[in-house]
Amino acid sequence: MNKRAKRLISNIIRGLEKYDKWEMINDIRERKKSKIKLNENEKLESASPRIIKFPKEVQMPYVGLVKSEVGYYAYWPKFERILKNSGIPYSFIDIKRSTFIKEVEKFDIIVWRTPSEYSEQWEAKDKIEFIQNFMGKLTLPNKESLWFYEDKVRQQWLFDYYNLPSIKTFISHSREEVNDFINNTNYPIISKDKTSAGSSGVISVKNKKIANKIYREVFSNGMKLFNKYIRQKDYVLFQESVPNNGFDLRIIMVGNSYFGYYRYPKKGDFRASGSGILEKKEIPKDVLLLAKRVREYLPKSYLLAVDFLQDKRDQKYYIIETSIFVSIESSEQLEVNKVPGRYIEEDGEFTFEAGRFWLQELMIEEIIKEWIEKSLEGRTNK
Repeated sequence: MNKRAKRLISNIIRGLEKYDKWEMINDIRERKKSKIKLNENEKLESASPRIIKFPKEVQMPYVGLVKSEVGYYAYWPKFERILKNSGIPYSFIDIKRSTFIKEVEKFDIIVWRTPSEYSEQWEAKDKIEFIQNFMGKLTLPNKESLWFYEDKVRQQWLFDYYNLPSIKTFISHSREEVNDFINNTNYPIISKDKTSAGSSGVISVKNKKIANKIYREVFSNGMKLFNKYIRQKDYVLFQESVPNNGFDLRIIMVGNSYFGYYRYPKKGDFRASGSGILEKKEIPKDVLLLAKRVREYLPKSYLLAVDFLQDKRDQKYYIIETSIFVSIESSEQLEVNKVPGRYIEEDGEFTFEAGRFWLQELMIEEIIKEWIEKSLEGRTNK
């Protein structure tokens, strides 16, 4: 079955889901997943359990854990494992119910791996801002990082404002300016919608004719996207088509732990994101330092992934985009000389430490550190 047919079937199934009162489609998905044979490094127990220790004077928080995903690669089972092993009290919370405010009041921290779908993100941004601002709770993710999550326009504004080295990008909501750009730019260029993920919504614009077609659709009824939920309307995001070395490099940071891998496009495609073709090997120090610099300027997040492209013209790395959540299928997110592990950063130096780590458990460590710091600070101020 070709890619186009698979996409059509996927869209049809997605459209039927809202009429599936008995959740038969989800049951079929779960049965299919249960037949998948996991590799050792994909199993929950593949990484050694982590335990968080508390100072005697700090009370443990009560954590509300959202089950927002299903399947082997869901975040919440890893979140749950470190909470359970550390003896931190937690309960599951159904954040979607009308009673969510009353439920949230019971907890000190809300942990929610917010899915990427448009409706899920809009809901998450509204509720987490409310929970953080008005209810005074710690949340993972926080409202500041959700502001730029799955939004390429907002990310680019941050890159430009802080003079971070990113791929040359043109963003405009002005018809006149866009029309002038189309008539005077050099082709090919790349067109993206602001919320595209996994290479969906990423188009190679080879000439002015294609650019004008995008222009007409965007500034009329809006351009149809892969996801039928929304259209790209009244703005464009055009990026330079960078001659590169045939891969992108993802750096993932949680606390002072650094991970990463190289991604390669499928044959005949220019997009590495979403291809599933990975190579795990040593990462250059200058890229790790650049990722560190990006994180220092962006709003705080408990995980930050930065995707880079290496330009053939000067061999320098440039930012493609960032994310506060990524697909995590393995406890091996970095390998050096075929040994799994992580880089530990201290004062700009990176030391490799062998081992397997679930990034989700490291994220929980970070928010609990914040809880402990706030608790100790509160005691000092009394």
